[in-house]
Amino acid sequence: MPKNPMILAACALFLTAGHASAADPSPWTVRLGPAHVGFSTKADVSVGGNLVPGGDASASSSTTLGIELAYDVSDRLTARFLAGIPPETTLTGKGSLASAGQLGKVTYAPAVLSLTYKLVNDGPVRPYVGAGINYTIVTRNRDAFIRDLNTRNAWGSVLQAGVEFPVDADWSVSLDARKIFLKTKATGTLPAFGGAPTRADVRLNPLVVFLSVGRRF
Repeated sequence: MPKNPMILAACALFLTAGHASAADPSPWTVRLGPAHVGFSTKADVSVGGNLVPGGDASASSSTTLGIELAYDVSDRLTARFLAGIPPETTLTGKGSLASAGQLGKVTYAPAVLSLTYKLVNDGPVRPYVGAGINYTIVTRNRDAFIRDLNTRNAWGSVLQAGVEFPVDADWSVSLDARKIFLKTKATGTLPAFGGAPTRADVRLNPLVVFLSVGRRF
């Protein structure tokens, strides 16, 4: 019995589509590497409900291991999620609070979700820009000059720019910077002032620089 030509055509189309799909590169990439976090800190500090004139604080920079999961939405658009091992920053008094020294330490876990646009779609150097949101979770507070330190989790907006250097179809190296506009509040007490309550409204505005090696999978 002769075979149905429509069935033969459908089988051929299916096999061709399957082969083309298998040849397409995966849209998923995992990136791993050091992430350096540097803060541009400004704080308004009050004690017992009164603003401390000239009182300020700084947050030390830190470096951790970052991991990014990226998905190519299209040839030029990529959705990215960056997290990492929670680093620690040291809060130090500045201005009229400089004599207080170390105010406390905070361990935090920033998570950045962004969408980037590739300015150059092929070639050995592929720059991109993007924007997104950040949510920073405080996992631990450690007291120093401030006792019962409590730093709040916070949301922030993100601007991003970077460059990708493809090595082959699967491997690449990337370097990017993400500016996070972030505000939080910290509260506690000051034993040196008879246990007076203290509060700091802090603008952290960190810059995260991420150097990574990526692989498609």
